[in-house]
Amino acid sequence: MIPKNSPLMNNMKKIKFFVSPFFASWALFFQGCENPKLKQPRERSPEQTEETPNHSDKIDRELTRELAREFAREFVREFAKQINHKNFTFDANQSLKNSDNSSSATSLVDTNGKPHPLLSHCSEDVLEFYQKNADCFSILSTEEIPDDLEWQDGSSEKEFASPKAKRGGTFHAYMRDFPRTLRTIGPDANGGFRSYLLDNNVIGLTHAHPNSDGYYPGVANEWAVGKDGRTVYFRLDSNARFSDGNLVKASDYFFFFYFMRSKHIQAPWYNDFYGKDKFQKVTLYDEQTLSITFYKAKPDIVERVSIRPKPEHFYTELGGEYLTKYQWDPEPTTGAYVALPENVDKGKSVTLVRQDDWWANDKRFFRNRFNPDQIKVSVIRDNDKAFEIFLKGQIDAFGLAKTEFWYEKLKNAHPLVKNGYITKVTFFNQAPPPSYALRLNSQKAPLDNLDVRIGFHHAMNFDLVLERIFRGDFVRMNTVADGFGDRSHPNLKARGFSVDKAVESFARAGYLQRGKDGILVNERGEKLSIEVMTGYKHFEDVLVVLKEEAKKAGLEIKLKVLEQTAAWKMANEKNHQVVFSAFGTFVELFPRFWEPFHSDNAYQEKGDLKYQKNGDLKPGITTKTSTNNFTQTAIRELDHLINQYREEEDLAQITEMAHRLSKMIHDHAVWVPAWKKPWLRAGHWSWLQFPDDWGPKESTDYEEFQVFWIDTQAKKKILDAMEKGEPVSAQPTVREYKKYEAK
Repeated sequence: MIPKNSPLMNNMKKIKFFVSPFFASWALFFQGCENPKLKQPRERSPEQTEETPNHSDKIDRELTRELAREFAREFVREFAKQINHKNFTFDANQSLKNSDNSSSATSLVDTNGKPHPLLSHCSEDVLEFYQKNADCFSILSTEEIPDDLEWQDGSSEKEFASPKAKRGGTFHAYMRDFPRTLRTIGPDANGGFRSYLLDNNVIGLTHAHPNSDGYYPGVANEWAVGKDGRTVYFRLDSNARFSDGNLVKASDYFFFFYFMRSKHIQAPWYNDFYGKDKFQKVTLYDEQTLSITFYKAKPDIVERVSIRPKPEHFYTELGGEYLTKYQWDPEPTTGAYVALPENVDKGKSVTLVRQDDWWANDKRFFRNRFNPDQIKVSVIRDNDKAFEIFLKGQIDAFGLAKTEFWYEKLKNAHPLVKNGYITKVTFFNQAPPPSYALRLNSQKAPLDNLDVRIGFHHAMNFDLVLERIFRGDFVRMNTVADGFGDRSHPNLKARGFSVDKAVESFARAGYLQRGKDGILVNERGEKLSIEVMTGYKHFEDVLVVLKEEAKKAGLEIKLKVLEQTAAWKMANEKNHQVVFSAFGTFVELFPRFWEPFHSDNAYQEKGDLKYQKNGDLKPGITTKTSTNNFTQTAIRELDHLINQYREEEDLAQITEMAHRLSKMIHDHAVWVPAWKKPWLRAGHWSWLQFPDDWGPKESTDYEEFQVFWIDTQAKKKILDAMEKGEPVSAQPTVREYKKYEAK
């Protein structure tokens, strides 16, 4: 509501004689336009026929439209003069094209080419991008925000950090390979260290609560889902800052999409995932208010659009030099920790430093989290060596998923556990498991033959792996969508180990004879030999078991164990036959199929353009690198179903399609499921503390939510006791966090 005596109202009184003719012309404009978004055509009865429009009628309509437009322009120019905003004009055509919510979108630039105040800091390239994609980027006034929104702020959700937490100390962790870059996007960026820079650190608009189906505020204090079910409105925390002190602005989310859609970042997966076909519009209302419109209404729409801001002020040279310019210059972050160049010891370690004046220090869901002053991540390439260093107290925590560590190397009777110096913990959870699997490149011979792939499945003795290496604590994963509740296929099972079935399948592929070494050969004398590559050196013993068992079926497995980053690079470039790897999961409702199995992530050609009429791939198409389709799956029918799955809004239909997709991928036999576990096991020095009831429902990483802390007094006590040879506990320190144990 405009105050009666405000300058704006006084100026409006001066020009009220313009108003009536303006609206009259605007009515003529709407009459003349036949934009289907503005005017629905009358339904014709069956007996009515399509008539050819009269040419003179067409001229009259065009004349009416042009007169209306010109009158509108004249009115707004005069209006602008009266209220001292001479430069900004209203472009009727642009506003109708750009806004789903209103017919009064503000131009991104004025008649002199000057950017809107919210975009005044933009470079020419960025501004040009926004203008060229004006259907995706719009600016409205705050008055255009719907009045009937139901704003949420997460106040009904419970805090999950502990008020007992203490600040201070250094958390010592390790990585198996030094990162090849401190960028979080682009070539070589998706390595193990990225979680410290991005996933477990940077604050998004909102965050999914780890123990409920709700959300808690991040950079946004409030959010609301529009009546269309596709648009989410956000109000930013006015205190939200990047680590370099710059305020987070709504325009940083404009820039996020410019960044993610840019070819400069050389990240096709991100180009596609954040493309305009999914994220259709971003609208700014002021410096702290925005909305994001997804292409479909989804049950988890808030999570889907809760992106992280990109600091536009930092990326001043987002061009051809992006990869080199920002290789070792990490971007400012909204998170608690920063990686400063002076704290990077190349080849050896990276130390992240906590910001003393972090803007979210006292926010309800961030207080008592991100507690250590520093996180030092050192390179230790060998897992056994890392375990030895852990036992010396130079690493604070160590994963004990492998049973040999849990039952043998750090048994309950071990002096460090028995005396209370080290605590063994089991965190139960109900999250979708990491997708440990053998991923078969279906475009590499002999795996381009379905029978070879099916035989490969039956030649993998995961039952023996589970028994011998994991002592029955793990169970076999069955599908690509295990752990997603109703969306998981109810009765689909992984192919079991069977020498007979493997040999039968290999025979159908032409491998009928065994050589002197027991390996099958075809009529051309070619051995049935397949290379399995991995970056998981700590799981080499698993692959050795599989290799030895595969010989029984006449299959030769050649193992190639690389450093994690090198293995990831090889798989991204699609230069493997088989890769053993896993993708982590987040707090999400629905399994993902598009990223790992849609042909658009296997080849450069889009959609059906890559297929012949019979459904076969066209010759000479170009492999697409840097995507997660490691299997090079390209099936037209599968593509179409994945597209439908992505478009669907009804939960029952989504579930049914997820089952069909799981079955089709199973039948295609490119994905050999490995194992899953309903818990996380770790050992940590007892000076590392967790909340009493910890064990997040939706997490498989004890570091993910950063709720732990270092008790420096307890650390001194433990080190003193160790020096004296005295216990700090009367019994072995073994804990189970069973709050979310599946019944």
